[in-house]
Amino acid sequence: MDAKLIVTSRDLKGSPNARRLRRDGLIPGVIYSEGNKARAISLPKHNFEQMLQHHAGDQMMIEIELDGKTLSVLLKNVQHEIVSDGVLHVDLQEVSMTKKLRVQISIELVGDADGVKNEGGVLDHLLHSVEVACLPSDILEKIEVDVSKLKLNEMFTIKDIDLDPSKYEIMMAGDVAVASVSEPRVAAETSEDSDSSSVEEAKDA
Repeated sequence: MDAKLIVTSRDLKGSPNARRLRRDGLIPGVIYSEGNKARAISLPKHNFEQMLQHHAGDQMMIEIELDGKTLSVLLKNVQHEIVSDGVLHVDLQEVSMTKKLRVQISIELVGDADGVKNEGGVLDHLLHSVEVACLPSDILEKIEVDVSKLKLNEMFTIKDIDLDPSKYEIMMAGDVAVASVSEPRVAAETSEDSDSSSVEEAKDA
């Protein structure tokens, strides 16, 4: 479990009450749970924002204390204020720690691709997250993909991602490209321009 928060139930809803909560250093939120009615809550703003700053991924498991009970919840959505980027609202999903979830995990490329260093290619990051089924306790902040061996005109695909199959099931086709090294675009454009000029010269001759 990544973190723990003490949250409180709230009865009053609507924009005026949400603004009052924020002035008091709290964030309005909702907890959803399968088979139960959604519950309105408030979270401590400072503690929650500190938690976000220390977590790199989009998916985060949180242990909360609500009305004297401890719950395991998944952070589903965070609404930010446009100008200040402060947190306006939070959606949480209550989960069972023994049941697998389908979550999106961010992909981070690491290493210097051989095709870039030695062949002058361009590294393209094509897929930025992947859907994975796993237990809540196994959710990763991110998946690191080592592209250092990637040569010019080669691809790193979903099937190349190294995850423990006993814990993780990737819910995407294996041939989906994650990253590739391609020819420099400027060089390609120059080559096309050169070919066009040669054609024009041939017509003029």
